[in-house]
Amino acid sequence: MNTSGYQHALHALRGQSIIVVGGDRRDEALDRLRAAFDLREVIHCPTCKNDASSRSFEARLHSPGIVLAIWVLGLSRTHHGKHLHRLCRSAEIPWVDCFRIPHPNRLAAEICELHLLEAIRARGTRPSLAIEITIAMRGVA
Repeated sequence: MNTSGYQHALHALRGQSIIVVGGDRRDEALDRLRAAFDLREVIHCPTCKNDASSRSFEARLHSPGIVLAIWVLGLSRTHHGKHLHRLCRSAEIPWVDCFRIPHPNRLAAEICELHLLEAIRARGTRPSLAIEITIAMRGVA
């Protein structure tokens, strides 16, 4: 990973929120991502191969300010990944697939290789759903 790519990813993610779907909770790995990219929040939604429901992450994916989703495919059902991809496409949330919670250098490399920087920046400049609803309600009143 070149320094320039890492810096671009850092700039795009700084102060934003990401969601990690799948796998077991690994606080050290989640904290490493939070610190490396100066993230506002890292939401982790663990899933199990024996849990067919995607409800555990579907609502959290629509939390305000999510700019990137990471699917930890090594410890998740294929159905979870397909559903996550479908939800991300419909909400225009960029995503990365990883076998485990990625190291910050690996995540930055994936973001650059998949050309996700512009999509992340665009998500970061959008007003949250709560702000959009407030604005809409003021226009109605």
